[in-house]
Amino acid sequence: MVKNYKLILWHACVAVLVWMLWSYGQNVAFNSVTGIDFEVAGVLNFIILSAVIVLGYILFQVRRWAITTAAIIGLLFLHYFGWTALNLSAVGIVLLFNLWSATRVRREIQERRVLNIPDAFYHGLTPVILGLFVMISFAAYQSPFAEEIKSSDRLPSQSEVFFRGIVDKTIGQKIKVTDPRQREQVINEISSQTFQEFSAFLKPYFQYAPPVLAFGLFLILWGLSFIFIWLSGAVGMLFYWILKTTRVVRVEKQQVEAEVLVT
Repeated sequence: MVKNYKLILWHACVAVLVWMLWSYGQNVAFNSVTGIDFEVAGVLNFIILSAVIVLGYILFQVRRWAITTAAIIGLLFLHYFGWTALNLSAVGIVLLFNLWSATRVRREIQERRVLNIPDAFYHGLTPVILGLFVMISFAAYQSPFAEEIKSSDRLPSQSEVFFRGIVDKTIGQKIKVTDPRQREQVINEISSQTFQEFSAFLKPYFQYAPPVLAFGLFLILWGLSFIFIWLSGAVGMLFYWILKTTRVVRVEKQQVEAEVLVT
């Protein structure tokens, strides 16, 4: 009975954290100047959510809870971003990643004679975080900025700031004028012309902007995954230490039988 209460509480924590994550996720978008916009609170929420999910897999060690966890993540994702075929495929991917995570954690716990919780977190966090990255990329695919580029005949006007910076750094010092205002005017004219020509060159490819940007976002997140794994592992170990210190969970030594191959 106590274990059932713990399961219910764990699922409730996951549901609240997922709800908060997708609430922040509605504001995750591409930015033509800085690249990607994230809220700090959303990043912290992501780290805590990943840690809590894998902590549950470590404590309960039953694969079917990966299905219920993926269902919570998926249903709230569909609620916020719509019941489309693309979003349903994202839910399926997250389900597979969570089953993979729960399987890796179970093996790591049960195939060791001495518990190694940090390793269990590492093996469980990698699939969970990658699965969530897929969902975040799919959400960004549907962002207003990506759709704006797709339907536009030119790059967003903010991008001209980027071109001006390049022009200023590459040829700005070579412009020989005595009046600083004339120098600024020349740089502005060159950057504006370059921006217009580049927009005209890319115009036929704007229709492919959403998938390209979403894939680029996933690659960026994937490259940063080791940071999220390390931070989530640290948070998860803190939660585990608190649960162990308060005796919500205990570590006991037991005699176990092992199979051996005899020839």
